[in-house]
Amino acid sequence: MACFAGVTPNPNLRHARAAVAAARMFRPDAVVGIGGGSTLDVAKIAALFGDDPHGAGLDDPTCLRPPDSRRTSLVLVPTVSGSGSELTRFATIYADGVKRSVDHAAARADVVLVDPDLTATVPVRVGIPAALDALAQAAESYWSVRATPASRSLAHEALRRLAPMLGVLRDTAAFADPGVRAELAIGAAWAGAAIDLTRTTAAHALSYPLTAHRGLAHGTAVALHLRWLLPHHAHLTDDCRHPGGAAALRSLAADIDTIVRHGCGSPLEALVSDLLAAGGQPGSHAELALRPDVWGPVFDAALASDRAGNNPSVLTLETVLVAATTC
Repeated sequence: MACFAGVTPNPNLRHARAAVAAARMFRPDAVVGIGGGSTLDVAKIAALFGDDPHGAGLDDPTCLRPPDSRRTSLVLVPTVSGSGSELTRFATIYADGVKRSVDHAAARADVVLVDPDLTATVPVRVGIPAALDALAQAAESYWSVRATPASRSLAHEALRRLAPMLGVLRDTAAFADPGVRAELAIGAAWAGAAIDLTRTTAAHALSYPLTAHRGLAHGTAVALHLRWLLPHHAHLTDDCRHPGGAAALRSLAADIDTIVRHGCGSPLEALVSDLLAAGGQPGSHAELALRPDVWGPVFDAALASDRAGNNPSVLTLETVLVAATTC
């Protein structure tokens, strides 16, 4: 057995290459990833690219091409509830400050072990952003242009389970209750299963630059955008790419709002704000002082991404910049 422990939050290309080099040297029968979403993603990359001792899949970070299959088994054990990585076909790394992803069926785990007690000692500053990531995944999958009845059912169940537990986290800022840990783990897993079918949308697309350039926890960056996107979708009348039209999108946004209000007694926007405060996270884009002349090109590039194209509304740079300077 060999251990690779060189993973940090939001891993970069150097971390990924080091993990692959370790896998190629050891040639394991199985890669076991134990940790948060970053660790699970690196474990996926090690299992995918470590099989081929001469593969060049990580040479060009702009195009991460794993082999079509892998010999090495992949076992994932999440210790934080929120990333959903244990149930997805995605793995994310950063190269030169830009988010790069693997999106391939071979990145799905062969075995997943979810033990909520492993999250008992997760620091609040880590656990709350992760839980917010799960909330965003569920909401984004629910309104995604790629949603199906099956994915929407998973997303609905994730929202239903997560909302009450997020209300408890808001009030206690602790993971001491085993019942809360269990529901969060299940809700996060369902949210991951949902986005595996639909992919995420604009909240995620716009979050990656905040993580890459400002060092925000991924869940925090996503939640800051989710908070304004829900009301934006709830009142949309035009610039809609949802297959059901603007009325259908407004209905989906209303569903999300109802589920969250019923679960925790607050609208989503208030819940997110309270959780960010409880987790010691930045409470608004305005706190980050994002200058439009600097961040305009960054957000413009994010709006051209596949994830933004999966969003049910067509977002303009002006809309994003207004949200980023006022919300």
